[in-house]
Amino acid sequence: MVDFLKEAEGIEQEVIGWRRHVHQYPELLMDLPETAAFVERELRNMGYEPEYICQSGIVAVLDSQKPGKTLLLRADMDALPIGEESGLEYASKHPGISHACGHDTHIAMLLGAAKLLMKHKDLLRGKVKFMFQPGEEGGGGARTMVEAGVLRSPDVDACMAFHQVVARDHVPTGIIGYTRGPMMASADMFRITVRGKSAHGASPESGVNPVQILCQIYNGLQSIECSEKPRGSALALTIGQISAGRAGNVIPEQGFMCGSIRAYEENVRSLAKRRLREISEQTAAMYGGRAEVEFPSELPATVNDLQVGDEMFGYVKELVGEEGTMMLPQIMGGEDFAEVLKEAPGVLFRVSLGDKQEGYPYISHNSKVIFNESGMKHAVAAFAHCAVRWLNAH
Repeated sequence: MVDFLKEAEGIEQEVIGWRRHVHQYPELLMDLPETAAFVERELRNMGYEPEYICQSGIVAVLDSQKPGKTLLLRADMDALPIGEESGLEYASKHPGISHACGHDTHIAMLLGAAKLLMKHKDLLRGKVKFMFQPGEEGGGGARTMVEAGVLRSPDVDACMAFHQVVARDHVPTGIIGYTRGPMMASADMFRITVRGKSAHGASPESGVNPVQILCQIYNGLQSIECSEKPRGSALALTIGQISAGRAGNVIPEQGFMCGSIRAYEENVRSLAKRRLREISEQTAAMYGGRAEVEFPSELPATVNDLQVGDEMFGYVKELVGEEGTMMLPQIMGGEDFAEVLKEAPGVLFRVSLGDKQEGYPYISHNSKVIFNESGMKHAVAAFAHCAVRWLNAH
């Protein structure tokens, strides 16, 4: 068996170079012309025939020409609308946009794996499908690619992805982390619009104040998390925006508030969404107004398949040893690889690109975040090693 960690070390500088190039030219959501063109070019240089299946969404297939199953490996590619303050010499050249969530590292790691697997194609059975996805940061990219057929022709039997983790306590660079079952929460963004009746501040009795109604709805929603969810279940219902009116002496016609619901379990998620709608509508009606509830963005929980996840984690341990792995706790953040995991059994691993003890204090989505590039080779190697082992075992 090839030592894929040693192989990954051999192309480490090339992987870092890919990452730094992408890092300088970040793009948002589904519109990634420069990023997608770069990925397409590098894949063609390796001998692949990549195809666009949706806006900025690229798929490439490595066919071993031997019978077997199909394993999908995925990387997301979009950046964030956050100006970079890292001070790096290869910092973003696009003002107000940066790869603060490390998707540039994900691209580079999967390109590295694609290069190693093409080199060692003779070790494979079946097919490896590479998915380079736009629009993870709220763009619905995974769902778009699923609907465009990323899991078909050939049909995908299992899937695998990596997400970087940084600035944790005592999770050193290169550690590969695994969470059994639900690992990241669902993320449902909501907007509650309350319509009342405008009036002068001197005669409030002639109006219906949406500000008052919004306050009552806000208070009522607290009961969902405090006393209505099943005991022992996790739920985060957060309001992050409230807005109404333009003048202090005028009761406005309407107002709104926005927030998110996050849960690991589908029954808890459904309960919270149902009760949010009921409390909003009934509270508004009680005060003479009307509430409309919308969910502009809905994302299921990220749930690792136990059979595929445990098996792949065993292969990771073969590669890096027990000491190179760690069981990591669930987190309330969302990840749209969940849309792929809904359709095909698979696993999302995490790879550490620096912890606090090593001098990496800034978390993802921070304008000053810096990632330790030396950890990327572990994910490159794990992608390749797991692909060879899993496809030969099935």
